[in-house]
Amino acid sequence: MNKKTKDLIIVGFLYIIAFVIAYFVYTFITLDDVIIRLLIADLAAMLFIYIMSLILNNASLYDPYWSVIPPVFLIFVFIESGKTLTLPHFMMLFAISFWAFRLTLNWIKGWHGFNEVDWRYLMIRDKAPKLYFLTNFLAIQLFPTLIVFAQLMVGIKVLTTDPSLSMVFTIGFLLVIIATLIQYVSDEQMRKFRKAHIGEKKCIDEGLWRLSRHPNYFGEVTVWWGLYIMLIGLTYQLDLYILAPLAMTLLFVFISIPMMEKKILKTRPEYKLYQEQVSMLVPFLRKQKEASIYQKES
Repeated sequence: MNKKTKDLIIVGFLYIIAFVIAYFVYTFITLDDVIIRLLIADLAAMLFIYIMSLILNNASLYDPYWSVIPPVFLIFVFIESGKTLTLPHFMMLFAISFWAFRLTLNWIKGWHGFNEVDWRYLMIRDKAPKLYFLTNFLAIQLFPTLIVFAQLMVGIKVLTTDPSLSMVFTIGFLLVIIATLIQYVSDEQMRKFRKAHIGEKKCIDEGLWRLSRHPNYFGEVTVWWGLYIMLIGLTYQLDLYILAPLAMTLLFVFISIPMMEKKILKTRPEYKLYQEQVSMLVPFLRKQKEASIYQKES
């Protein structure tokens, strides 16, 4: 058994404990509000992962949390509700589970074990080493947990709304599936490109990456807009739940992407031309024809 496999077993074991903690916290709380109970349970599980990340000295332990929590929590809430499984309920749960499985599998493929820490986390640590225990908690663990929980609220609303399959709901479902496939294709294109250019400071400018600088992020954002459209297909009204996919979009547009591109430009100044030619997020036709350049994203 190699080191990566051993580390994955440890991660899996710790996440099972986190789910058990979340379950007992949820059942222990006597509040009637399911959302509040679930949020507290979510934060309890996150707190356990945070503490273990400090013990293991690796904040990347949190990385799978983004993808494994949503389907587990949504399925749990549905079972707790005692509702009969309808086609719209099944479609929503299947779509989110499909997304979660794909994203988790992609993380497993790209993760090399506890000897590796995401460069973003290292950057946060290096800016204020003495405050890392706090920035780790707030920026790496708590903030993403709350963003994802906002999406969970949309899913819970779908599960607790009287279902009626509609064209709008089906469009939302298809958006989630298609967006997940976009993520898969773009990540595989990047993985293949990296293998072909090991040790080279080149950047991908092929496949979906010719139409979007971040097609994988576009897929991620679209997943959550698809979930919200499913909700619209049941309620036929715009409401404050739209803030969930909007918050996810703003996270990528104003935080994740600028941070990524700033890092790329430090080692590959030619990336500036690529920025001028190619849409940041939504796939679109290039502004002009130029010789291909390359982009590397991690």
